[in-house]
Amino acid sequence: MTTLRRYANRLQEQYLIYRLNGSGMAASLVALFFTHLLWWLLPLEKLRYRRIRRRFRYYYPQITPGKPRLFDPLRFLSQSCYLMLVALPGPGDDRLREAAAARKTFTRFARLTAPLKKALSDAASRVFRAAGEEFIIRSVWARIAAGILLLLAALLMILCITQPLELEYQFIFMALMWVLAMLLRNHRARGALFIMIFISFVVSSRYIWWRVSKTVLLEDPASAVCSLALAGAEIYSYLVMALAYFQVCWVLDRKPAPLPEDRSLWPTVDVMIPSYNEPLEVVKPTLLAAIDLDWPRDKLHVYLLDDGTREEFRRYCESIGVTWISREKHNFAKAGNINHALELTKGDHVAIFDCDHVPCRNFLTATVGWMIKDPRISLVQTPHHFYSDNPFEKNLGLHGRMPQEDTLFHRFIQKGNDTWNATMFCGSCAVIRRSALGEIGGIAVETVTEDAHTSLKLLRRGWSTAFIDIPLAAGLSTESLAAHINQRIRWARGMVQIFRIDNPLFRKGLSIPQRLCFANASLHFLHGLPRIIFLIAPLPYLFCHIYVIFASGAAILAYVLPHMVHTTMTNHRMQQNNRFYFWGAIYETILSWYITLPTLVALISPRHGKFNVTAKGESNRETHFDWTVSRPYLLLIFLNFAGLIYGTWNMLFDPFAEKLTIFINLLWVAYNLLVLGAASAVALETRQIRSFPRVDCRMRATLETVQGHLTEVTVTDFSQQALGLQMPEPRSGVAWHQIFREGDPVFIILTQQREGASYRFSCRISRVAGSHLGITVLPRNLQENIAYIRCTFAEPNRWTEQPRNYDMNTLSHGIHTLVTLGFNGYLKMLRHSPRGFREILNVIVRIMIFVF
Repeated sequence: MTTLRRYANRLQEQYLIYRLNGSGMAASLVALFFTHLLWWLLPLEKLRYRRIRRRFRYYYPQITPGKPRLFDPLRFLSQSCYLMLVALPGPGDDRLREAAAARKTFTRFARLTAPLKKALSDAASRVFRAAGEEFIIRSVWARIAAGILLLLAALLMILCITQPLELEYQFIFMALMWVLAMLLRNHRARGALFIMIFISFVVSSRYIWWRVSKTVLLEDPASAVCSLALAGAEIYSYLVMALAYFQVCWVLDRKPAPLPEDRSLWPTVDVMIPSYNEPLEVVKPTLLAAIDLDWPRDKLHVYLLDDGTREEFRRYCESIGVTWISREKHNFAKAGNINHALELTKGDHVAIFDCDHVPCRNFLTATVGWMIKDPRISLVQTPHHFYSDNPFEKNLGLHGRMPQEDTLFHRFIQKGNDTWNATMFCGSCAVIRRSALGEIGGIAVETVTEDAHTSLKLLRRGWSTAFIDIPLAAGLSTESLAAHINQRIRWARGMVQIFRIDNPLFRKGLSIPQRLCFANASLHFLHGLPRIIFLIAPLPYLFCHIYVIFASGAAILAYVLPHMVHTTMTNHRMQQNNRFYFWGAIYETILSWYITLPTLVALISPRHGKFNVTAKGESNRETHFDWTVSRPYLLLIFLNFAGLIYGTWNMLFDPFAEKLTIFINLLWVAYNLLVLGAASAVALETRQIRSFPRVDCRMRATLETVQGHLTEVTVTDFSQQALGLQMPEPRSGVAWHQIFREGDPVFIILTQQREGASYRFSCRISRVAGSHLGITVLPRNLQENIAYIRCTFAEPNRWTEQPRNYDMNTLSHGIHTLVTLGFNGYLKMLRHSPRGFREILNVIVRIMIFVF
């Protein structure tokens, strides 16, 4: 807080200096914003930048630093382009010697233009090779014609974006765009998607141009602050949208590469499993699956990297043949733990798993093939899959009915990254080439997201990366909303640290697509402040009649509605079942309050903050509402509800009210209240009855009694120690509870589907409910423990065949879900709130139900 206070005082002093020198309020605010934006993006404290700052007036004679003008950022940009690209000194030309020095200082920017053609060409070749297509323009004249057409298309697009239209023609234009998008949205052809992306980009660009040029009111301080805050949030969202369109416009669905038939040619692999404070019962399945990986025994070495230095772990590792590694200095958290192990091991490749991620038996055979096929591939990443419910699924009762929160990144965005050779290391479920790690000095330790930073360093050194969209390991989700938020805070702070310390936009060694992919990954985590602005943006008008968008209600509908509709439609077409309607807003709302301060601090002072471990293996013993986590949501709910009441009163009883504008803001507030209600619903932590999560499945098995009677059954779920069985109809008409009783010993025969091997386990019946039996598995030795994990968690293709109900991703279903979850959130708060507060919430919920 001291750092933030000092920073705020410095901003205030600089603002007063600008005003005393005669600059206007808008110009001073713009100058402050762009000046400090440059400080965040560039290491201006370095020597090459200090040279420019000392001779700033020489390089930029159009700008007076102490007395900024409104359009100084444009002047700065145009002059920088001139110095980099135009002011090239000839032999003996003393007039431009200083400009040449400036150009050398700007080398990193100038170099971006040279590899542009090569980067796009390489990316296109990579995409079309993966798609099995040939797309080569062989004729020089054909290339020139294509370039001219692209230039004309760009000019027409700029004209389309900036051309002012009367309101009725704007409605006609947007209606035509909507009809065209509706005709294309059900076509699976890639060309149809490209056109939808182009339409969405044009419509959104036209909206942003209209917002910036027509609707920002700067007449008084309050209007200026509110207008600029909302415009800034919208520009941020627009930039992230544009980067995301580029990132996933063509996703690469890479398949595993075959290994050599001669197994003696297979490389050696060190499997590293870092652990810190997790219970041994959480780590056991991962260790057992790791030593049973389908790989030559003499080429596979498994290591448990115990940063907690626990004697219990050492003894267990010795009993199963795993090498236990600990260290004296516990610096740099997980990254330091792995780097310490790298010094003690020597395998050709390193496979890394979080201690709760159980690998499938075919993990190495499905991934290492690419390392052999392409010696420049340094990393093969697979998706993170979680077999336990995350807080959203568990607390909202949505098990199997919606994609997991991080499915969008791990099953979709990573495939887009792979298209541009920008796959990100995610810290687990990956194989890395040891020689590549040695070249960059091991796992990155400069930020708390050591995984993404490591992949960035590998790419900068010229290595390639790959992503295989097959879940080959599965782990535990965060057990509570508080733990989930804590994990996302670390990710957000780390990605912003990367953007600040090792900015992908300006550091050497990356192609333009790689820069954009990593920049988007970092910028995404800055959504906290924009999301909060969106949640309170309608309130200034409803309470104080301050125009955050200085336009009529009809104009707002003509520009805002198409922007929202096309963005939603295009994202749905691209993402398909990886994320449902409105869930992005709910996720961001839950995190926004908590990641805002850490990300802003990381922008200002990236070295602040520490690594925090995500707890795994915990459980909720009783249902409770987490009021501590929900405090920000309650404040925002109160403000929006007050705006709803006050705005409705004005619309009904104020004869001079702008009813259409108030109505639009009321709709905005109602949407915010639904999103906030859904976010609050996740804070009701439900009781976790079982010690270990159950995994749904459909497996054939045979149940054997001690008398030798065999019954064919279906395994419906499993955990680390138990199985759920669906029994057939009894032949004799006798109910199963009359045949089996709790505590009876039985045997279960499981078959590993891929290899066809059968295994027999001793069990005890733990529950009899109708035709459903619950049994506890009792392995007698290490071999049976490994066999049980092999038949359940480590079964190849286990996680690609998980039953899901994803066929309801429609707009009407999304609206129904949002309304249902929103009201359920308020009802949950009502049931679990203190008596006095319950009365207030009861009134709020009844009024909202009446309105809807």
